[in-house]
Amino acid sequence: MIASFTGLPSQCADGGDMKGADIHRASSTLESMRFSAEQKVEVHATLEAILDRLDGMPRGPDGWEETCLVLALNFLESGLYERALKELEDCVLPADERSLWREQQINRNPRRYSVVRLRARLAGVKATIR
Repeated sequence: MIASFTGLPSQCADGGDMKGADIHRASSTLESMRFSAEQKVEVHATLEAILDRLDGMPRGPDGWEETCLVLALNFLESGLYERALKELEDCVLPADERSLWREQQINRNPRRYSVVRLRARLAGVKATIR
């Protein structure tokens, strides 16, 4: 019943053949077109600067930082630069400005990413820019 009000893909004129991946690809393409190659390089440089800062600290990324950086890399790999920027902004939030609920959820997961591993993923993203 709700589907008749939501405009779900099943309600499309093409008989609902549009898959979730197609929708994601279309939104990714539109968003990536908004960012020039120079702007993409700036986003990569921002992420690299955060990794450099972490390298200069006597610790690896905490759970919050790791999660934000991994999500930013996921968005970059998908061409969603605007969303990646939001994650990078969240990454550098001071501890007292972070969402307590989100941080509690994040801290339930074991940490898996070192700065070296994050850099390797960033190198892969940068290699795909044309």
